[in-house]
This record gives sequence, C-alpha cells and structure tokens, in this order.
Amino acid sequence: MMPTVIRISKKNLPALLPKRTKTVHKQNGGKCLIIAGSPGLWGASILCAKAAYRVGAGYVYLPEKTKDLILHPDFVSMKISVKTNFEPFAAIAIGPGSIATSDLRKVYESLLKKFKGPVIVDAGALKLIKKIPEYWIMTPHEAELARLLNSTADKIRADRFQAVQLAQKTFGGIVILKGPHTLIANSKNIFEITTGNKALAKAGTGDVLCGMIAGFLSQGLSPTKACVLGCGLHGYIADEWVKKNDYLSLMASEVIDLIPQAIFKLRKSQLKKYPLSANLTHS
Repeated sequence: MMPTVIRISKKNLPALLPKRTKTVHKQNGGKCLIIAGSPGLWGASILCAKAAYRVGAGYVYLPEKTKDLILHPDFVSMKISVKTNFEPFAAIAIGPGSIATSDLRKVYESLLKKFKGPVIVDAGALKLIKKIPEYWIMTPHEAELARLLNSTADKIRADRFQAVQLAQKTFGGIVILKGPHTLIANSKNIFEITTGNKALAKAGTGDVLCGMIAGFLSQGLSPTKACVLGCGLHGYIADEWVKKNDYLSLMASEVIDLIPQAIFKLRKSQLKKYPLSANLTHS
C-alpha cells in the first residue's frame, strides 16, 4: 500500500524556517560535524560545511586533515576516529566526497553504537548502510539507490515512488531519492518536492544539499522537517536562478551564495496565506 504523498512547493517552506529570538547565541544554532572529503574530493567537504553555516548552524566542525582548511577560518577542526566523543553534536553528516574505506566504516559503526542524534549518510558512506535508525537520513540518487537495492537506475527511474518506499522499508530511517522531483520517504508519508530543475545537474550540488539539511538539523528541526526544508530550499534556489540565468551555468558554490537571498525572500512571504500541511507539522 502506497503511503500518503504530500506535495511540497515553495509556498510551504516559510513556515519551516528556524526562528530566532533577540537573545539567541551561537549555541542555539547547534554544533554540526561534517565527516567528509578524501584526496581529490576535499571540495565536497568545504561545500557541505559552508552550506551548513549558511542555513544557520552555530558551529561547523571538519576533520583536521581537510586540505586547505586554513583558508576557511569559519570552521573548527578536530580529529575524527572511533574514539571521538560525538555527544556534543546536534547533527552529523558523513560521506560527502568520501570513499568507503575501513576507517570510514569504523567511524560509521561507532556512530551507530554511540550517537543518539540525527545523522545524514551521503555519497561514499551510502555503501556502508544495512539498517539505520528512524532519525537517520540517507540521500541516494538513482544510481546509488539502484546499487543498494541490487537494481538498475532505469528501473528506479521507471517508478521512483515505489523505489523510495521500498528503500525506506528495507533500510529504515528517512530516504531522500534525489532527482526530478526529489522524493522523501519516512515510515508514514512520501513528500514530493516540486521545486528544482535541471540547473542542479552539477557535481557538488548534492554536497550542498547534505550540508543544508545538516545545518537545519543542528538548529533542532526534526529530521523530516529538515529534509523537506533543505530539499525544498535547494530546489527553490535553482528556480530563482533560471529566472535570470541559463540552466547550464549554475555552480554548486553559487547555490551556497544564493542561500541568504532565498531565505530572506521566503521569510518575507505571507505565512498565513500558505499554511503548512498538518501531516508535516507533527512529523
């Protein structure tokens, strides 16, 4: 039986944005850890971390081995191992720009055992997934999900709704099937994101999305809300881009640069005119 499908447009996004009081401080934004990057792919870790900061995370931590980290003074560096104390973090992302090495596997398994908060499993770390907690998130595109389900990208593409539902039942947690229209499945509903376009078909945009979701999680949004807001905002930025620019020209780093303007426009929109779906309010 197919779960309820809830369509999400830009009109639903303002009500999901984190709110801040006049007395807010950086601790309220939460600590976000990005376990990402590998030789040749360090850019993914920087894109992910920058996106987390841009959406409001209070602190963003990166592995101390990240290349050129000295050029990015906003981030905090730390050593990552199985002995790391993950408790201080509000949210963790693992996998962008990473390879599923034995070291990454050990850290992943340590998170499963020790960490009680939300984790986003992306890119290279997806290969480590067997079963995840209900508050964890996995973010495959069609080819990645096909490998996880021993299927093909063509079969996934032929029925994306069935595929994302099967993935959620198989692996648990929340499954984001990226692509046109991105689908988000939890144990109760499927959310169809109607924002976004082919301008996002570029390397690095998935790393940005991962960071955006991590940043929203670190501020206390529920996993489902963080996923819906992150994916919806990510797509909205691309929709705004093509109003003045060609599809071919959007870069992942520019998605990050456009986050402040996009949030500003959404924040200023009329919230009462576009109420949030009741099915999402309590997720």
